[in-house]
Amino acid sequence: MITTYIDIIRHGEPEGGNVFRGRTDHCLTELGIAQFQQRTQGLGHRWQQVVSSPLMRCQQSAELLAAAHSIPLSIEPNFAEIHFGEWENQCVDKVMTEENISQLWQDPMNFCAPQGESTAALQQRTLQAWQQLLKTHQGNRVLVVTHGGVMRVLAQHLLELAPNAMNKLSLPYAAVMSFKVIEAEHEGQRQQWISLVSMDGTEL
Repeated sequence: MITTYIDIIRHGEPEGGNVFRGRTDHCLTELGIAQFQQRTQGLGHRWQQVVSSPLMRCQQSAELLAAAHSIPLSIEPNFAEIHFGEWENQCVDKVMTEENISQLWQDPMNFCAPQGESTAALQQRTLQAWQQLLKTHQGNRVLVVTHGGVMRVLAQHLLELAPNAMNKLSLPYAAVMSFKVIEAEHEGQRQQWISLVSMDGTEL
């Protein structure tokens, strides 16, 4: 039996205000760096690997943590945030006033912003990254630094939630979900059990 622990943390507060950030590559504010540091210090874990989205709001704090604790860091493009297409870097309040975005809340798995990436496509690539993570770092404790959208679609699949339940997860900046994955052979077949060990969605 092999047990792997994967802690998944959202980046801290980025620059740029309340916009559909997606692939827009904003850096972190000073508060955002402090939020990430406070949350990771509170977890108190010793990670064998840090894996980060390539976007700077994730990579910036991942690099600081990895360097401070001499932990290997790798960049995984499939853990990048969803692409919001024409809504990229647009004020959320403005888009909500001008566009009908009800599907984002009511039927999120079939949502796609104009010229953007669908939620289904986001989940597909996220799950590919998850499976590769388990294969490469089996038996270790890994910290994944990523985005709210990635965390929601991953949780929806792993916990077998109804699709619209993903929008009911509180995932503010530096929110974290910790998963335990147990893999074993049973009657000649590989079995896998995934459980959510803890989740902290308190605002910092």
